[in-house]
Amino acid sequence: MTVTQVSEKVFLLDTHALGNSGTVAVYALKGAKVALIDCGYASSYEVILQELSEIGISPSEVRYLIPTHVHMDHAGATGHLLKHMPKAEVIAHERAVPHLVDPTRLIQSVTSIFGEKLVQSYGQPLPILQQKITAVGQEMQLDLGGMTLTAMHSPGHAPHQISVLVEEEKLLLSADAVGIVYPNIPTMIPTTPPPSLDPPKLRETISRLSQLDSRKLLVPHYGIRDDVVNVLETTKNKTAAWLSRVRELRKNGVSLDEMVEEFQREVVSESGLRTEDFPRYARLSIRITLMGMLQYFEKIP
Repeated sequence: MTVTQVSEKVFLLDTHALGNSGTVAVYALKGAKVALIDCGYASSYEVILQELSEIGISPSEVRYLIPTHVHMDHAGATGHLLKHMPKAEVIAHERAVPHLVDPTRLIQSVTSIFGEKLVQSYGQPLPILQQKITAVGQEMQLDLGGMTLTAMHSPGHAPHQISVLVEEEKLLLSADAVGIVYPNIPTMIPTTPPPSLDPPKLRETISRLSQLDSRKLLVPHYGIRDDVVNVLETTKNKTAAWLSRVRELRKNGVSLDEMVEEFQREVVSESGLRTEDFPRYARLSIRITLMGMLQYFEKIP
């Protein structure tokens, strides 16, 4: 198992999502009360329990589960973890709550977009009792005892997304407000999945996060970044550039598969990798990003 200590009280847990290390992170915050930021895929929950044990946290100590949004790689395991964490409550944006209580529509939506085989590998989220959930509006503070968390609505990637700032250490758990920065691919891949991409709101979110004077970014995909300004600016600029190109390619009748090949060649070139060494999960990330952009352009004039 892989655990990285970020600071005295903050730990990165590698969920080994779908068998891949360095792709989906969960962060454990260990104040007098324990919180988990994000929960990973449903199929990863046992890995998370094992890694919590490695850092001396028993499930009964966890007081808060905070899925930053209800995409499967962030919230899928929430209900599974909650079954092992009798003292925990779930903190989520108010627009996420209905999907946590009854994930039926979420599962149907994800299956229609990504296919049944891939969704099976994600695992099935479990429904959560409404009384176990506290809803976040624009902002909420939590006192963990020695750690103060501010959860902030951060739409754009998804309308129900929150980011979390650890006030004392100025650590920003960004959720997917920033692009994908896989450890073994030294370039950024924008993350704009269907069905709810909103580029103007994403730009606004990045601008607001840029004003927090954060010391580090804790990124779900993936890891600890000291170059906070660079990551935020690169997310804004690269997402805009990809959107512009996708719009033109779409007008010219270029297919999704052709776009994936074109953007993959670019990412491979930027990263200095050989095509044969480019991982399948990164190729899938590019496809999902382009799918979201194409669907966005179908909705607007």
